[in-house]
Amino acid sequence: MNKYIILLILCSICFSSSLSQQEKFFCKQCHKFVHTIQKVEHFWDKSIVWFLELVAEGYCSYAKIEKHSVCKGAIHEMTPVIFEGIQTRFLDEDFICPLIRWCPKVYEELKLEDYVSNILKDKPLNTQWPEIDGTDTIEIIHVSDIHTDLFYKEGSAQNCDEPLCCREGFKLKDYNPKKAGYWGSAAVCDLPERTFEQFVNFLKTDVINPNKKTFLFWTGDNVQHDVWKQGREYNIINSKRITEIFKKANLGIPIIPQVGNHEMFPVDQYDYMTEKDSNLRVEFSNMWRDWLGDETAEFFKKNGFYAKEFDNLKVIAFDSQICNPDNWYLLKDPTDPTGFLEWAEQELKDSELKDQAVYFTAHIFTQECMVPWARRFNALVERYAYIVRGQIYGHAHGEFYNLYKDQNGKPMNIAYISSSLTTYNNKLPSFRKFIVDAKTMIPLNYYEYRLNLDKYNYIGKDAILKWDIAFDFLSEYGVTRMYPSDLYAITERLFTEPELVKKFDFNQNSGTGLSGDTAQYLYCLLNNSIKDDLKVCKGETLTKDWTQYISPGWRKRIDTSGEKEEKKQKKQQKKQKKQKK
Repeated sequence: MNKYIILLILCSICFSSSLSQQEKFFCKQCHKFVHTIQKVEHFWDKSIVWFLELVAEGYCSYAKIEKHSVCKGAIHEMTPVIFEGIQTRFLDEDFICPLIRWCPKVYEELKLEDYVSNILKDKPLNTQWPEIDGTDTIEIIHVSDIHTDLFYKEGSAQNCDEPLCCREGFKLKDYNPKKAGYWGSAAVCDLPERTFEQFVNFLKTDVINPNKKTFLFWTGDNVQHDVWKQGREYNIINSKRITEIFKKANLGIPIIPQVGNHEMFPVDQYDYMTEKDSNLRVEFSNMWRDWLGDETAEFFKKNGFYAKEFDNLKVIAFDSQICNPDNWYLLKDPTDPTGFLEWAEQELKDSELKDQAVYFTAHIFTQECMVPWARRFNALVERYAYIVRGQIYGHAHGEFYNLYKDQNGKPMNIAYISSSLTTYNNKLPSFRKFIVDAKTMIPLNYYEYRLNLDKYNYIGKDAILKWDIAFDFLSEYGVTRMYPSDLYAITERLFTEPELVKKFDFNQNSGTGLSGDTAQYLYCLLNNSIKDDLKVCKGETLTKDWTQYISPGWRKRIDTSGEKEEKKQKKQQKKQKKQKK
């Protein structure tokens, strides 16, 4: 393929593109030539993918990244996706022919600064949240990263030679003889389904206040972590079973669900440019129809995101695969997949007119998103910071928050990232409950719940599981409010309060110990919602890895309808003149 591309580039230097007829001729020939290359390339697709898999498997095994069976399974799943993404974007006549100047441009670049300035052009002078009313409260329960393991085996090895343990037949990795407990293991293991069943029962009996309006946000990642041996149907089984357990319990509260990156097959991969993955949305929209309602379920099936309104609150739940840097299908085109940002802007405008508070919820928090997408989302949040009163995410398997900054670096919004219900990797099963001012929808406090696994594993299978309140936010971090300015003040105290550093470190690990996080690291983690800003804060040099060199920019197709209409009118005028003669 490379020699054909080089030939085209050399030939392009020899010809002028100033004459329209010449331009048309060469453009047509270029398209034909690229189509020929595509046919040859498609013929060799399987051979190329096979060769790439072979090389990657060899390196993975040689470098001892994982054992050979894991390397082989994971690489076999991912390589075709990566190859297809690169091939679709770069072996395309609308990319190659304008590049070598044999055809006019088909796409124009969408500059980040243009988007940001356009979004912020009518930003209100005052974007500060109002004062808390305090006369009534609502409650929001957040559970994320459930990751039930349908093959969990009590008494199996907690420390094995696979990336996921606590399963029958897996060998011990070293001389640590610790065995998997009945209710779960704070190790490289996922959650037994029976523990999740007890969790739902605990919500009903001990957490949901029948006298308070309560919501449940469920932000995805439901399948076990055996990513090297999965499949489409396999990956959705856990979600179906978890949904049925929730429904059977009849909690009597609105449930706001969304998918995570592990529901996809292969993990992290969702193709927005074809219909190959559309069946996943069909499955989930049908699964959650009782909660979403027919109209919202149909909208979610089509788009992957949705909004639900509850009087003075609107919840926007979006599929974070649209910004996931590990979603290789975005190599085809990362430009606002599904049109979420454009749609969200309209939803925010609508809520602004109604003076309605808005909560965003998704699986992946924006600090882990592709930077161009995260900066655009940050601008959107900045514009509507006055009404965006909450952001709730999972994915990290650890508890912390991210502050959103405006263009001047001032804190203006907050994303709350929750711990996981699964024990993977070395965690205690955790979830949280927010207490929220009913009028303004501003969070007043939250309670972090953790399960004492050692206690209940000792009791055994007859235990009735009760999660303990590990801490409440206000008491744990020494504040009286949860406004952006208050959470920023916490981060400044990290440099003078060693005990505060230990608290954040310990809570990030869901109560299983300390990682040795420094004040500077935590300050940067908490103070940034965009990955590049996090790196700069930590003193790292911003360098591109190989994926960023091949990752395309944002673009849109140039609208030539006006030119076509003008040409059509000229032809008609010429025809009329001839008829008059």
